[in-house]
Amino acid sequence: MPFGVPGWKWKVGRFGYVMGNEPSYEEIRAEAEALLEKATKGPAWHCRCGTFHVPLFVDGEIVGELWEDVEPRELEVGAYWHGKWGTKVQLVKDGRVVGLLWLA
Repeated sequence: MPFGVPGWKWKVGRFGYVMGNEPSYEEIRAEAEALLEKATKGPAWHCRCGTFHVPLFVDGEIVGELWEDVEPRELEVGAYWHGKWGTKVQLVKDGRVVGLLWLA
């Protein structure tokens, strides 16, 4: 990390920018793998532009999306990034990103 303490990052808080602790890759991977074990695929659909989508459900909530028809247990956890509404994790199969998983 170029500036600051490793493991910490700046994020937008209610009253401006605040500093928060960023979880490690191991923590993110463990949480993502636990979700993938419980995930089920929803009905596949195509948008008007022709792209393919398969929602991933855990306990009735959408927790991710696939762009290819693959089984959730066959996926590997790839790179991740933090955004305004949580953490997004790449889902990888055979070296290709085939979807995303959303962690709260």
